[in-house]
Amino acid sequence: MFVTDSKKLSLFKRALLSFGVMLASSISSAAAPIKTNFILGMDVNGQRLNLYQDCEEGSVTCDDMLLIAPDLQRLGLTKPSDQNLYTSPYRVKLYPAKTVHSLCKDGVSPCRFHGYSFEGAGIKGFIDPAYNTIQIENDRTAADNTVDYVENTTYLPLTAQASLIDSIYKASDKKLNDSYKGTLEEVRQLYGSEMVGDLKKEQIQWLKQRSKNCGADANHLPRTQAEKVCFIQQNNLRDRAWFLWID
Repeated sequence: MFVTDSKKLSLFKRALLSFGVMLASSISSAAAPIKTNFILGMDVNGQRLNLYQDCEEGSVTCDDMLLIAPDLQRLGLTKPSDQNLYTSPYRVKLYPAKTVHSLCKDGVSPCRFHGYSFEGAGIKGFIDPAYNTIQIENDRTAADNTVDYVENTTYLPLTAQASLIDSIYKASDKKLNDSYKGTLEEVRQLYGSEMVGDLKKEQIQWLKQRSKNCGADANHLPRTQAEKVCFIQQNNLRDRAWFLWID
């Protein structure tokens, strides 16, 4: 059957609308990813995971939660290789979450708090604040992995505030470059040109490793908000390490 361009456009618009409705319904029961709902920041291999909740203050349990993170199938179950580094960017995904408690003797009332469960897109997981670990299960492959996280109270949004992350990233990148140039000059004055060459080689290796940790394009630049947030964190750690070259 012949379909005109106008009909194709109409069908395409309907498909987009249907997808938007499905996406909205899939997270309608989860907390809005805004700073006032932010309760836990987790750093895993340089990547940031943010947990949000929107329950009444004093609530023992909460089903209205949301975990926002880079693709956890990639982050927790696979390691980025040199081959897929430039073709598989870290995308932000949404995972509905809730608190997990054991029940009291009455079999109804929640007693001991254990952590947070989450799921979505073939993933089921559990966040254990007692041990700072995240257990991730892949429904399709039955693969199971546990990764450690470092709690981070600094709020770095992964959705809805791209302009804020862009400004933080630009400031972080400039600070790192300025620090690098300053450190090079101090090393030159204190130790000579040979040590300057060693520092340059180390910096090149660090840039490559940052791309492996965070994901990047062929020019070692971040492509997504998740990758920019990772760059910000890696830059801050690198900036603190410069004193080792001039101590």
